[in-house]
Amino acid sequence: MSFIFSAAVPALLAVSASEGVNILRNTPSILSTLQENVRTIRAVLDPVEAITIPSHPASPIIHTHLRSASTSGSAKPPNTATPAPRDALSFDTAGEECLLQDIVDEALAQGVWTMRAWRLRGQELVEARPSIWLAVTAALLRKECERTAGVIKAAVVKVVTKRK
Repeated sequence: MSFIFSAAVPALLAVSASEGVNILRNTPSILSTLQENVRTIRAVLDPVEAITIPSHPASPIIHTHLRSASTSGSAKPPNTATPAPRDALSFDTAGEECLLQDIVDEALAQGVWTMRAWRLRGQELVEARPSIWLAVTAALLRKECERTAGVIKAAVVKVVTKRK
């Protein structure tokens, strides 16, 4: 029995990356179109009070969290043997994941596909907050971006209102 270790990128990924670079060289306007689409979607989603968007404003991957976090308010001193923050946010993982899935389902019923970010719980020192992520593309028209963001906004409002 033997195995070969190679630090080389698999052929399929190398060809895909090369083609991506060629596309960007041949049509540089694609990046400005992508950024315009990101700004259009964020312009609709940023004012929604039920969610926060921790993603960088220029990122085409837009994560959204529910705005229900509270700090743990622990009076205990930090444990210097661990990098875990002293006042880490506490949240109901199962409850938030359920609400986020309802938002995803509602948006899908209106023809917009987004998804929850899936994570292996219990594998990280500091658990990541449950979120929905939306992958923005340069292939959409401005009207399509506005409609998409509007559907997601309506889904958030509907699900969060129904929860209360």
